[in-house]
Amino acid sequence: MNFMEVGIEPIGEMVLLAMENAPEKTASGLLLPEEAREKMNIGRVQAVGPDAKSVAVGDRVIFRQYSGTKMEWMDNDYLLINQEDIQAKVMG
Repeated sequence: MNFMEVGIEPIGEMVLLAMENAPEKTASGLLLPEEAREKMNIGRVQAVGPDAKSVAVGDRVIFRQYSGTKMEWMDNDYLLINQEDIQAKVMG
C-alpha cells in the first residue's frame, strides 16, 4: 500500500507505519497478557518521506517505544515516526 492508498504522505524523513497487533496466543497456545502485547513495537512501512533512505514501503521494522504520533485513519492504526526512531528491520 502506498501513500495514495492510505491518503497520508509523509514529508522529510518521516515514515508512516501500520501498527501490528500482537497475537493473543503464542504458537504453543499460551495466552499473552495485554501488558506484554502493548510492548510490541513492530510496524509495517506504508509510506516514506522523500528524505527517508533506510526503509522502504513493505518493510517490517522495530521502533522506539513512545516515539512518533499515533493516529487512527480510515479504521486503521498508524504511527507517523521520524526515520531515526526506527531501530531495526525484521528479516524473514
